[in-house]
Amino acid sequence: MSRLEIPVNGQILFATGDVRLWVEITLLIRDGRGNFVGRDFFVDTGTEVTTFPAYEAKRLGLYVPPRPAAVKHEQTGLEVRSGQLAFRVGGMDQTLYAVSCLFLGDPDLPPSGSGARVPRNLFQPFALTANLRFTADRDPSLGNLYGELVVEKR
Repeated sequence: MSRLEIPVNGQILFATGDVRLWVEITLLIRDGRGNFVGRDFFVDTGTEVTTFPAYEAKRLGLYVPPRPAAVKHEQTGLEVRSGQLAFRVGGMDQTLYAVSCLFLGDPDLPPSGSGARVPRNLFQPFALTANLRFTADRDPSLGNLYGELVVEKR
């Protein structure tokens, strides 16, 4: 069985005293030539679909539909193209997975600006629960203050 433990990162927001928590996972995306290219994604159970910049998808040689959908991505205001990512999970075995993905932005223009208009690499793990188990765990004896995300192959 393949297993990966990813530490949960944390940052205290000094203005409010709240703690911001996040987990990043490395996905080895299969590009248009069949090579695997590592990209970091935020694990986001709150996103409905995995997202990835359309410009980067085109640079990797992935199929990006020529015309965007008739809707805009609500959170960023960017155009949306429906696609798919094929990948391996960095640090695990060589199993190939695929998930639906929204390619955000114009595939011919690099993202510009900052903040909400920049497309982010967001990974929706629920699409893989038939193949992978995702659990959050915290064992203070391991020394990680915020715990870890455990990814296990079923």
